[in-house]
Amino acid sequence: MFEIRNLTATIGDKEILHDISLDFESGKTVVVLGPNGSGKSTLAAAIMGRPDITLSDASELTWNGEELKALSADKRAKLGMFLSFQSPLPIPGVSVEELLRSALDGKKDPVVLHRELRTLAREIDIAEEFLSRSIHDGFSGGERKKIEAIQAAVLAPSLVIFDEIDTGTDTDAVKRIAEFLRAHLPEDATKIYITHSPKLIDLIKPDTVVILKDGRVAALGGHDLAIKTVEEGFNKIH
Repeated sequence: MFEIRNLTATIGDKEILHDISLDFESGKTVVVLGPNGSGKSTLAAAIMGRPDITLSDASELTWNGEELKALSADKRAKLGMFLSFQSPLPIPGVSVEELLRSALDGKKDPVVLHRELRTLAREIDIAEEFLSRSIHDGFSGGERKKIEAIQAAVLAPSLVIFDEIDTGTDTDAVKRIAEFLRAHLPEDATKIYITHSPKLIDLIKPDTVVILKDGRVAALGGHDLAIKTVEEGFNKIH
């Protein structure tokens, strides 16, 4: 169980998130919707511990009873948290295979990892050459998202956040990525998808839908809430 209580987050002098409280159950899929600028990406970054985000003293982030607020992003990652960025940055000179070998820190034999990555690349339909190239350097939007999905599959996180995993992908790629993640993420992982894509929402069939507006939770519901919001827009959510 991942719990957020009274989360108020500031970047610079601007308060972005205001007194958010949410529960994320293990094994459940959550979709976070909201208009542009509503605080969705800031919520993801605050959960992951981005250092330029300041949380109020009253803010609490608790995972299985452990308080996370004092932990840096790398320590949260070692606990099993993973964030796929909306616009992942290239890392010249570092391949996805090298990055994962370092992240796994000897937990998987390099030869086994090498073979696994190539099997996953074929399954998600991306050329094997992308595994040895500098990560995200010159990749298209769809290629970046597929590489992010492969990283999540290999690392098998307990809590994973996808910030618009559908951005820059066509309809076929969205379906392939959704099916790939369903097949490879741990069943007991908490999965949080930030998206605007009706196609992705239909494919993942969320257990819970969170609507953010102006940095606050405007509504909570199930799959039906997502469908209604996509059809009618956010103006009817108060």
